[in-house]
Amino acid sequence: MTREQLILALQQEYAARREENMRIYEERRTQACEKCPGLREVLDARHAAVLQGVRTSLLNRFRKEGENAQLPNAMALMNQRIAEMLREAGLPADALDPVYTCAECKDEGYVYAPSRQMCRCMKQELNHRMLGELGLGASGNTFERFDETLFDDEEIDERDGFSQRKHALLAKKICLEYADSFPDTATPNLLLSGKSGLGKTFLLHAIAHRLVQRDIMPVYTSAYHLLEVARKAYFENSGDKLAEMMNAPILLIDDLGTEPMMQNITIEQLFNLLNERQLSRRHTVISTNLTMAEFKERYTERIASRLMDESSWRRLVLTGSDVRKKLKRGQA
Repeated sequence: MTREQLILALQQEYAARREENMRIYEERRTQACEKCPGLREVLDARHAAVLQGVRTSLLNRFRKEGENAQLPNAMALMNQRIAEMLREAGLPADALDPVYTCAECKDEGYVYAPSRQMCRCMKQELNHRMLGELGLGASGNTFERFDETLFDDEEIDERDGFSQRKHALLAKKICLEYADSFPDTATPNLLLSGKSGLGKTFLLHAIAHRLVQRDIMPVYTSAYHLLEVARKAYFENSGDKLAEMMNAPILLIDDLGTEPMMQNITIEQLFNLLNERQLSRRHTVISTNLTMAEFKERYTERIASRLMDESSWRRLVLTGSDVRKKLKRGQA
């Protein structure tokens, strides 16, 4: 489902929630009136007074100043009488309070101060469902949970003088800036490369989480799923299967290089996807275990050259030891 479809589904659920809560309130009101003789009449009188006050304020353009001045006192007296009747019947003071799942938006899903905006409750549920659509509902891989202590800070890379931790922190910084600045990123695309267990998938998931927090719905896919979609598109002679990935404002591809190689499918479809997206200046983020030499050998010079275009791609190389092994051994 798209973000807009998810919002529509939530709005329908909130409407059903309001209806159910109104049913619960009416049930409570009926029970209270049965226990408190005369309560219904006081409640009806209070409701009528409120309606009359609203009608006077909205419809009488030339009303005299202070025409509704007695309404607050009248309301206070009626509220006091209602509270006394509930107390005398042994009912709680909130027995006739409106029933809301979220008191902030009154189950509308939106608040209106200073302008109409999505309530926190609906925003949180929308984010959860967007992540679920991406297959990341249970993933806790966010920038906030990035643990730099997992990465070695002792061994120094002789090529640039950076430790593994410094490489990882730099990659995190760049990925965070990318997610926060999208679509106005320094380069449209990112390539995260390095051996297994260095945090590439974590950072890819973190980018997805941050985009969702910003109300942006990326398309996320594994390389294996991408090949499955490409295979169906090839055998069915239809580009519709790849349309979502081709047209997504931002596409995240995890573990490119692990998918099977299928003649006339893998390389051709991958080239078409990356080439069209690059020409359209659509954003793509890829994680891979392959070096550029291995990438060129597997996917040909034609595809590798696209990823080596520094005007369109920024390449982040993660180095060092496998942090997942540390986690399994309980060293972190």
